[in-house]
Order: sequence, then C-alpha cells, then structure tokens
Amino acid sequence: MSAVPALRPDIQALRGYAVGVVILYHAGLGLAPGGFLGVDLFFVVSGFLIGGHVLRALDGGTFSFREFYLRRIRRLAPAAYAVLLACVIAAALLLTPDAHARFTQQALGALAYATNVVLWQQINYFNNAAASEPLLHMWSLGIEEQFYLLLPLALWLLPRRVRWPVLALVTLGSLAGYLALYPRSPGAAFYLLPTRAWELGLGVIAALLADRPGVRQFAAKLALPALMLVLVPVLFTLPLPQHLLALPACLGTMALILAELPGRPWLTPLVRIGDASYALYLVHWPLFAFAHVLLLGAPLPVPTALALVALSGVLGWLLHRWIELPGRFAPLAPRRVLLLYLAATLLLAGAALGGAALVRERGPGIDLSGVTGLDLPGCDAAATRFDGRCATSPAPQVLVWGDSFSQQLIPALTATGPVALAQASKGQCAPLLGLAPVDRDATQDFARGCLQFNANVIEYLRHSPGVRVVVLSGYYQRYAQPGTLALHADGRLRQAELAGLIAAQRATADAVRALGKRVVLVTGPVQAGFDPGQCWARRDLGLPSLASAADCAITGPGAAPAAVWSEVLFARFAAEADMPVLRLDRLLCPDPARCETRRGGTALYRDANHLGLDGSRLVGREFGLLQRAEAMAR
Repeated sequence: MSAVPALRPDIQALRGYAVGVVILYHAGLGLAPGGFLGVDLFFVVSGFLIGGHVLRALDGGTFSFREFYLRRIRRLAPAAYAVLLACVIAAALLLTPDAHARFTQQALGALAYATNVVLWQQINYFNNAAASEPLLHMWSLGIEEQFYLLLPLALWLLPRRVRWPVLALVTLGSLAGYLALYPRSPGAAFYLLPTRAWELGLGVIAALLADRPGVRQFAAKLALPALMLVLVPVLFTLPLPQHLLALPACLGTMALILAELPGRPWLTPLVRIGDASYALYLVHWPLFAFAHVLLLGAPLPVPTALALVALSGVLGWLLHRWIELPGRFAPLAPRRVLLLYLAATLLLAGAALGGAALVRERGPGIDLSGVTGLDLPGCDAAATRFDGRCATSPAPQVLVWGDSFSQQLIPALTATGPVALAQASKGQCAPLLGLAPVDRDATQDFARGCLQFNANVIEYLRHSPGVRVVVLSGYYQRYAQPGTLALHADGRLRQAELAGLIAAQRATADAVRALGKRVVLVTGPVQAGFDPGQCWARRDLGLPSLASAADCAITGPGAAPAAVWSEVLFARFAAEADMPVLRLDRLLCPDPARCETRRGGTALYRDANHLGLDGSRLVGREFGLLQRAEAMAR
C-alpha cells in the first residue's frame, strides 16, 4: 500500500465537522438535529486511520503488537484519564447516591474500555435521563478500543489475498445484525461492538482501497452526493427512523475519504477543530451533563448552552495542548509508559471507589428507585403477553392497565385497603386498542408488540368474569412529542394526531364495556419540566441545585411543555371518547399556578413524571383513590 499522510487536511476537516455537530446536538440548540451521527462519522474515520496504519505496517514487515498498543495508550489515555479524574472529583461533590452508584460503574467500565457494555445495562442513550450521566460519551471509546483490540490480530492472521473478501463479509454481517437487532433491542444494537463494527469496518475497507486509482477516481465523481449524505441527515430533520440515518452518513464519509478532496482555505477552522477533536469530545459532554444535574434535568437555557459550547472549546484546546500532545510525544521508554498507565489506572479506580464511599457516608437520601408496581412473578414490564399471573389474587376484581403510569398507581390503590387486583403493565405502551407509538424510544417492532399486548388484555378480560372495574393510565403526552408516529392495527404508520388518539381511547372503552366491565381513566400527576425527586434528594443531602423554586414546587415555568396539550386531551377524552377521567393531577394541585411536590415530609415524585413509592401510598390514603376510581367508573 502507498503511504498515507499522517494528517490529511480533508480528514481533519471531517473530524472537526463530526465533533462540532456532536457538541451542537448535545447543546440542544436545534442547529444540528442529527448531530448524534457525528459519532458514526468518527467511527468510519477512525477505522480508516487505524486500519491503514496496521495494514501498512503489516505489508512493510514492521508491525509490532507492543508498539501498536503503546501508541494507543499514548494517544488515548492521558487526555481520557485527565477528564476521568475531573469527573470523579465532580461526581463525588455533586451527585446523589443513586446517580453516583451508576457513575462508579461507568467509571470502572471506562478504565476497562467497556463503558458501552455498562451503559447498555443501565440506560438508553436517547432517554432524557441519560443527559445527566457524566460519562455517557465514553461508550464510543469502548467500541473503538474493543475493535482495535481485535483488528490487528485479525489482519495479522488473514493472508493478504483474502483480506478484502473477509473484511467485506464481516462488515456486511455486522450491518445486517445492526438492522435486524435494532427493532428488537435498540440498546444492544446501539451500544455493542458486533452491531457497530460495520461503521469502523467501512473505514478499514476504505484503507484497503485507498491505493487503487480507479476507486479514488470513482469516489471523486461521487464527492458531491457523498457530501450531501454527510451534511443533510445531520443538519435537517428527515422523516426516517434515526438508526437508518447512520448508513447513508457512513457511506458518504467513506466516499469522501476515498475521494481525498484537496484542502481549501475556508476549511482551515474545521481542520484546526479536527486537530483537537478528541479532546473536545472528551471535555464537552461532562460539562453538559453536570449542568443538567444542577438544573435537575430541565432543558438548558440558550445562554447556558452557548456558554458551555464556548467553555468546551477553551477546555478542549487546553486539554489538547497541555495533556494530549505531551502525552503522545513525551520521550518515555515503553516500559515507563506501561508502568505509568497501570499506576494511573489503579489510582483512578481507587479514586472512583473512594468517591463512592464518601457519597455513601451522606446517607441513602430519598428512595428514587424505579417502578412501583406489584413485585410478583409475571409482572415483567417488558412482557409481550399478559397471562394474568401479575395479580394479588386468583380472582381479581380490579384490573390496572397501562404503561409505567399504571404501575405508579398500584401503591396508591392498595394503600386504601385490601383489594383483589391484577396489573397489566407494559412499559411505554399506553392502554389503547389499535394504536401504538413509534418514536426514538419505541421501534416499529415494539409498537407491534404493544398492539398485541393490549389486544391480549382484552382477551384476558373476556375470560375473567370476576373483574368488575378496569383502571386505565398511560403517558399519552408522548403522542404530542415532535416526530412521534402512530402505528394502527391495520399496519398503517402515520403522524400521531389527536383525533386518532381519541378514537383509539373510545374503542378501548367500548371494548371493555362490551364485556360487562366498568372503566375509568386515572391521569398521572402534574408533569414537571424538571425532576422534583432529584430536587428533594439534593436538598435533603445539602447538594447544590438550580431549581426555580426553593421548595421544589412546580410553578408555571416549571411545567412540562405538553401540559396545555394534556388539558385539551383529557377534556376531549371525557366529551368524545365517553371516558370518565379521574384527574389525579388536579387532586394533587388544585392551584394550576403552583404545585407542591412534598406533603408532610414525604416527597411525592421519583422523577419528572412519576410518583415514588412513598408518594403514591400517601396520595392513595389522602384521596381514597381506589374508592374514587370505583365510584367514577362506568
């Protein structure tokens, strides 16, 4: 293979563009709605650069596993470890015990280049709560390092004549796995190497093809459409599932790399940003994440977001200039580099565990643990069918049906007295016959499973004569979110609309009543634009926060954006869907201008949308929720 310049201006500009759109996306300014694709572009570029280095060394007979991994340590560890140390200190000072427990796992995962695996088990990248995880961005480093652990060995073992077909097969297999798995398990497809290797593989294939003039000439002819594939999905909102946007963006990046377009003076700023892209990527996310922590999960105000973008640039440049570059080029013997790396790893691991011990000494704080439904066999919120096992009695009289909003009602209903109760709860699946959402958290396959689950609940009711009241509750507000689609029972996928939602609710009520049951819908509490649970946890532990109200109350500016939409929805449910609606939000907050989130020393919320266990029990006793629901049902 021919030599490839160490720093091609076009590739540095690509890196600068990629990190720039990632930062803008995380800033939430709306300037790069597809900016998350910047990481996909990085993967292709990294595959080309590292794959090309290994291939040239193998073909020249100079490849050394020791030298390769020492280069990776010099390249990645100094800057990453500096940021990790800063995050460990900040986390010990700023995070609540539950958040810090997740952080400690992520920090230890980062030291083993396995943060992607830890995060896959913890959270969803596109979940709003993920914005407060300071090490969320380390998932991509885990992917890269796992790939580079395997790549040199694979290329070393492969005879030169079979490299191209084997790499092509592995890349296509990874892509097929990604496309097949994403509808079934978005988290696994997003976070794990086997379904992400195709992006890095495209870069390695580009490195294999880079010395073929015919390929480069063909790529040059495709430069303009390739540039559009890189720009358009990032800068504009397209009516496509987000996971499919990565394919054209990565193919466009591969074509641009092969085209090797000449540098232009106007690209110089992007080239300079690209030089420091690794440091910028490392620095920017913790700044945004800790800001979200202090703001209790509320959206970043525009001035704050702009200030954090500027601060990311300053700190990123300082990290690049004074830590990344000296670490890469310091005249140290290989043995000393390895010893320093091992010592730093052990010290950081000790610091992370020490921080965890320090945080535990503050006390457990408020219990902000997850769902609060029945803790019984058969109560899996991810189940695809409801078989009736999730019940307090073999002959239940009340069925609670819905998503996590139905789960939060269980302690409230059971706190008012003994009740033979069954729970049919499926996460992110509101109790609507013939309608299910498709959005960034729910794929089309998931929506089909939701339709099937809800149809199965009706079948259960058909064979359960003892059930006399059905209590519905769901997070209908997700249908008001931009980009949410609605999958209908006949397979049609359309833009979500209020009329379709009302029709589905009417069909649900009619189906329940046709079986001789009475039905009532119970709303959730007032939806907050910040996290009241975290607000009280931080205040009780003496941690700083930037809540708008000193007592964590939800005021007008603190309400969720869909609050007005919800008022219209519930009114039309009652008027047009013949659905009695028990307004839990109004019971809790008779004054719409101000909603208290604590009663008698008990914090009501566990996050921005749900009641906690103690809060739900208190609400049930105070308002006699079961008796009210039974009285309203018809």
